[in-house]
Amino acid sequence: MSKAMCWIVVCCLAGFTGMVSAERLEAFRWQANSSSPAGLVQGMMTAAKMHEKYGAQVGIYRMDVGGSGYPTFDYILRWDSAEAWAKTKETNTNEEWQAFWEQAAASPSGTLLYSLEGLNWDASAKAADFAQDGPYRVYVWQPNAGKAAAVYAAFSRAKEMHTAMGAKVSIYNEGVGGTGKVHYVMSFDDWAEMAAFGDKVAASEEFRFLQAAAAGAATPIGSIQGEPLYYTGQ
Repeated sequence: MSKAMCWIVVCCLAGFTGMVSAERLEAFRWQANSSSPAGLVQGMMTAAKMHEKYGAQVGIYRMDVGGSGYPTFDYILRWDSAEAWAKTKETNTNEEWQAFWEQAAASPSGTLLYSLEGLNWDASAKAADFAQDGPYRVYVWQPNAGKAAAVYAAFSRAKEMHTAMGAKVSIYNEGVGGTGKVHYVMSFDDWAEMAAFGDKVAASEEFRFLQAAAAGAATPIGSIQGEPLYYTGQ
């Protein structure tokens, strides 16, 4: 088996072993069908109330930088256990959801760009931990063949450093719908804290050394910046 295939197998197995107790996530990226996203956001808010009723915690996030075209949003579902996830999934085809999708199809306000599962590296993370998050940045990386251990070590060390500088860091492997990439997510209380963090990173010689040491371990795929519009309980 090739090293690249080994990495994919590990990620797939993580999709099952990670179901036991860690926070699990499903992300749906939607783009408005016009320059006015009001209809799409209203539909997301309606869907959020339904998903919450059936056991999920929901976040709606507006992309600020990193997208193109009409306004783009991430609709995020989170659960704390496989049981909670399954409870929500079992309602996918009930009458209430059928009526929702029939109404949405009659006058589409957005286009689904992609969906994927995220598996948190931190087994202690809970869905409610994200309720107070503010502006965020996401950096997406593709681990290079044979570099899984180096990626884990470098990203884990980067998380320690960035946390000390004031960021809240979450790291996810892609599960179903993904291709084995790693999503490095940093969130802040507000934009001022994000700006202050950026200054600290730019001045950190230790972080530059880490970047140099980890060069070649992973390939950058893309990045986005945004802010939350809604989270369960807020």
